[in-house]
Amino acid sequence: MKKGKSIKGIITIAGICVAVLAGWWLMSGGSTQADQVPTFIVQRGPLEINVLQGGEIRALQNAEVKSEIEIPTKILSLIPEGYLITDEDVKEGKVLIELDSTDLKTRIQSHEIEFQTTVSNYIDADENREIQKSENQSLVRDTKQTAIFALMDFEKYLGRDVTASILDTAGLPKDVEAFEKYSDVLETQANTPVSADVAKTKASASEKQPGKKAAVVRTESEIIDFAPFLDQKTQSDGEAQQKLRQLEDELLLHRSELAVAKQKVESSSRLADKKFITSAQLENDQVTFEKVSLSVKTAETALSLFKKYEFNKQCSTLIAAYREALNKLQRTIRSNRSRMAQAETRFMTAKRRYEMELTQREGLEHQLKACVIKAAQPGLVAYGDLNAGSSYNYNYPIEEGATVRLRQTMLTIPDMSQMGVKVNVHESQIKKVRIGQPVKVRVDAEPGKELDGRVAELAILPDSSSSRYTPNLKVYPCIIHINGYHPWMKPGMNAKVEIIVDQLADVIYVPVQSVEVEQDHHFCYINNSGSLERREISTGLFNDEFIEVRNGLAGGEAVALALPKKSEVDLNGGRPVPAGAAPSGDAPKAKPVKPKEKNVAVAQP
Repeated sequence: MKKGKSIKGIITIAGICVAVLAGWWLMSGGSTQADQVPTFIVQRGPLEINVLQGGEIRALQNAEVKSEIEIPTKILSLIPEGYLITDEDVKEGKVLIELDSTDLKTRIQSHEIEFQTTVSNYIDADENREIQKSENQSLVRDTKQTAIFALMDFEKYLGRDVTASILDTAGLPKDVEAFEKYSDVLETQANTPVSADVAKTKASASEKQPGKKAAVVRTESEIIDFAPFLDQKTQSDGEAQQKLRQLEDELLLHRSELAVAKQKVESSSRLADKKFITSAQLENDQVTFEKVSLSVKTAETALSLFKKYEFNKQCSTLIAAYREALNKLQRTIRSNRSRMAQAETRFMTAKRRYEMELTQREGLEHQLKACVIKAAQPGLVAYGDLNAGSSYNYNYPIEEGATVRLRQTMLTIPDMSQMGVKVNVHESQIKKVRIGQPVKVRVDAEPGKELDGRVAELAILPDSSSSRYTPNLKVYPCIIHINGYHPWMKPGMNAKVEIIVDQLADVIYVPVQSVEVEQDHHFCYINNSGSLERREISTGLFNDEFIEVRNGLAGGEAVALALPKKSEVDLNGGRPVPAGAAPSGDAPKAKPVKPKEKNVAVAQP
C-alpha cells in the first residue's frame, strides 16, 4: 500500500511539473524550446524491415560420445575439455574416456556359467530331435511291414483277386500299391498343420461335394459275408480254395468207399444166404460199411463246418488283422507327429534361450569394450551435451569420478565446418519469420564482421523449457545456418542475428523515438518555423531504428527526436502511461527514447 501511494505521489508531482513547463513554454512562445529539441529530417527511400535477436553459436552437426553401459558407471580418466583431436590421434586410437569395468566383468563371469548350461541344453535338444526322427521312422517302417504282412496273409488265404474284391468292397487298400499310396496320404496329412478353421472349411467342402472320394479310406469294422467268395473259382487259388477242395475230395473218396462197402455188404449177404461165406465175414463187411458211412458223415460235417464257420472266421480274422494294422499305422503316425512336435518345441525353446543368452553375452562383451572410448574422428572436445541446457549439464557433470548412466552424452565433438546460431523468437515476432529468409549475423568475439546466413529451421510449437520458470514467456526455437567456413568461430560464442523480413523500396520513415502513442493514435512533433507542432500520423512497418510513415508527413520535414511530452495520465485507469506505450496493434508501442537506444514503435496499418 505504501508503495502504491508513493507512485501516485510521484505521478502527481510529475503532472504538476509538466503543467508548469507547458505553461512556461506557451508564455514564451515555444521558439526557444523548439530550438533546443534535437530534430531529424524525414527521409524517403528504401527501408529494411528486420527482426533482431540474440543467440548462441553452435555446430550444425555434432558427434556425440554416449555411455553404452547399462549400469551406472564411474569415469576413471577423461581427456581435457577443449583438446583438439587430430588425424594422428584417430590413427593411433587415442583414449578419450575410460570407464570403470569392475561390476561389468563380474556380470560377465556370472553369465558365462548360465551360458554354458544353455549351450548344453541346446545341443541336447537338437540331438533328441534327431533321435526322435529316427525312432519315428523305425516305428512307421515296422508298422507298415506288419500291415503288408497282414495283407499278404489275407491274399494267401483267399487269393489275390478275391482279396482285392473283398478289400475294395470294405473300403480298404486292396493291394501293396494302394497301401503305399494310403500310407503316403497319412504321412502327408500328419505333417501338415491344420487349424480348427481350416478343418471346418474342409468339412463344409466335403458336405457340398458328397461324390468326391476321401483322401483317407475308412478303416472302421464292418460285418462282411464271405460265403459268396468261397464259390468263386479263380486261377490264383488261395489256401481256402485248397482246403475246400481237400474236404470235397475227402468227402467224394469216402462216398466212393461207401458205395463199394455197400456193394460188398449186399454181395456178402447173398453169399451168406447160400452158405458160401461165414456169418463172421458178413459181419466184418457190415462193420466196414458202417465205418465208411461214419467217414462220409464226418467228411460232410467237416465240409459244412468249413463253409459255414471256419472260412468266415478265418477271413474275418485276417481282414481284422489287416484293418488293425492300418489303424495302428494311423496311430503310429499321429503319435510320431505328437512326439516330434514336443521334441521340436523343446528344441525351439532351447534355441531361443541360446540365442537370448548369446545376444546378452555379446552385449556384455560390447559393453566391456565400450568402457574404453577411443578417438573416432578429429575435432574439438567438449564436455556434456552442447544442445542441452546449462541446468542439465550442471545436474549431470562430466568429470573424473562422476557417475554416468546409459545413453548419457559424455563428450561432444562438433563439426566446425558447418556452424549456425540458435535463437529464440518471441511469439510477437514469430509470424514475421519464415524459413529461407536471409539473415545477417554479428559475433561478439569478432566485432565489425558481418556474416550471411539464412533461416533453416523454425519450431512449430514454443519451447517448453523456456516457460518452465516463466509460464507467460512463449518463444520459438529457430536455427540459422551461417554461410561459409570461419576457423575462428567456436561453439558457445554469443551472436546477434538480424532476420531480414521485408525490403521496402520507396517509403517515408522516421526514428521510432520520434513517435508518440496516445490512445491508439500516433503523433509526431514537427519543427514549424521555430515552434513544435503536434501532428497525427499513420504508421506502417518498422525495424529496431526506423518506422514507416504512410500519412501525415512529407520528406524534408524536421521531426523532434526528444518529445516535450514525457508522460500523461490515462483517464480510463487513472495510472501513468508512457508516451510511447504500446497500442493494440501489431507491435508494442514504444516510449520515446534516445536515438542510441534500441526500441520498437507500433506499426499501425
